[in-house]
Amino acid sequence: MEIGVIGNYGATNIGDDAILAAILKNLSGHKITVFSSDPQGTNRQFGVKSVPLFPLGIRSCFKYGFHNSIKALKDVDVVIFGGGGLFQDNYLYACFLWAWQIFWVRFLNKPLFIYGTGVGPLKSWLGKRLTKWAYSQADFITVRDHFSYDLLKKILSFRVSPAKRDESRNEQNICTTADPAFVYRTPEIIKDRTKNLFIISLRPWLQYNSKIISVFTSFLEKLKAEKNADFIFTCMQQIKEHDHRIIDPVLKKVGGELYIPKHFSDLLQVMQAAEFAIGMRYHFLIAALLTKTPVIPISYSPKVDELFKKTSLEPYLIPVRELSVENLEQHLKRLSVDYNNVKIFEKTRLRQLQEAAQKNVDLFDEFIKSFDQN
Repeated sequence: MEIGVIGNYGATNIGDDAILAAILKNLSGHKITVFSSDPQGTNRQFGVKSVPLFPLGIRSCFKYGFHNSIKALKDVDVVIFGGGGLFQDNYLYACFLWAWQIFWVRFLNKPLFIYGTGVGPLKSWLGKRLTKWAYSQADFITVRDHFSYDLLKKILSFRVSPAKRDESRNEQNICTTADPAFVYRTPEIIKDRTKNLFIISLRPWLQYNSKIISVFTSFLEKLKAEKNADFIFTCMQQIKEHDHRIIDPVLKKVGGELYIPKHFSDLLQVMQAAEFAIGMRYHFLIAALLTKTPVIPISYSPKVDELFKKTSLEPYLIPVRELSVENLEQHLKRLSVDYNNVKIFEKTRLRQLQEAAQKNVDLFDEFIKSFDQN
């Protein structure tokens, strides 16, 4: 069977590439075509056939055209769309782009499995309409958290089955699972942590950029003066919403190492060496959970809130609107005490998240078996 995989791949986002690696790992034995923003880069990195996403803008249309994408989509038997948080209207263009990809899947009448995605936030009428149309085209849907499930329930207006929500299927064939990146296994051997080594992930976010830069600069300068702390700044995305815009001004003031992981597995190895993690990027936070690194999440989106509701670490989360030096100091002090005395990572429910992520794989296997039998 030939399977097409459509998502935010080739966009220099380590989290999205982690999702693709997780999906490909479980598709061995099938022919794969990945629809990517950078087909050549995706081909080099993952060793799979890759073609461009269907172009939406004039520039991408001139660069890639439609021929290769249409030909490749005609050849596949089934399409996986996702994962990641593709439909959200903080940047409304995203809803247009991904609805456009799904239009072509439906135009060519290909079976569509939406795989471990996050949905929202959706504040605009147009964002909701595009998302409603796109998800209504799917033959089966898995979403990575309850926020996404509840939002889809609202905009799709389907009935919920009597079963528990996290195990539910209903008329719309939808199931709550977890982010596909959780199929990465916890490293067997945790390295010795380097005392006072902090690994940090910052990203631009709406009107908060200046606040993020000033608060982290002041906080890290205090850590350096009081604890002789060292810092590794992790750049999770290099184009579009590139992290350098926020990291570089802080790095220039406080010093440290800039780290650009090539693969998610590389990030897991580096993460193991740090005593603490403080971060914003969603898959950076997943890496902290997988390596049992004490972490202070800075939440900029419901997806971060939802992730930490599933762990014992929610009390250490700071919403970006409440970010301050005092909050960071208090959370770090409390996390240090709790980590040393309570072994909080015995309560993170990591295994449950990994099992929920495996449901994406199992449900897709069931899905394609019906086509094999036909």
